[in-house]
Amino acid sequence: MSILLGALLVAGAAAAAPPRSPPAPEAAVAQSAASPPVAAPRPTRDQVLAAVRSEWSTYDQGDKGRLTPLEFSTWVMRSHGGSVEQRGRAKGASAKGIAPVSAMNASSTAFARADANHDGGVTPDEMTRFLMTPPTPTALSRARAGVAKPAPAKPLEALVVH
Repeated sequence: MSILLGALLVAGAAAAAPPRSPPAPEAAVAQSAASPPVAAPRPTRDQVLAAVRSEWSTYDQGDKGRLTPLEFSTWVMRSHGGSVEQRGRAKGASAKGIAPVSAMNASSTAFARADANHDGGVTPDEMTRFLMTPPTPTALSRARAGVAKPAPAKPLEALVVH
């Protein structure tokens, strides 16, 4: 996988990662004296598209110009260090990688987001857009980030003045 695509996937994972505990007071003083950290510049659309196209033939079996759900799942799993492989059925066969159906189940939400026109396949342009779109916050990521839940609604009886 290209360095650019890897960086985009890492950036997406970092956005969903739980926040770190606050630094010790002496570390906070040292940090305030230092200049603020500079974020790495986001790649341009053209850079991401070029990176997608450089990897495309590895995953687009049959050169169709779009990825099927299994091809997309294979790309996602490999980008996270895994693999999609049929598991051996023979007694004593080693089970290498994740089964195709499990890979597709694990990446089905990502595939649905990537397939912008909902035609059942992901084109290079759709993959580029998908990689450049920040991940949608989930209830779990909001809870990890310490975002307060909305206050529960008051019962109707409590709002009625007697």
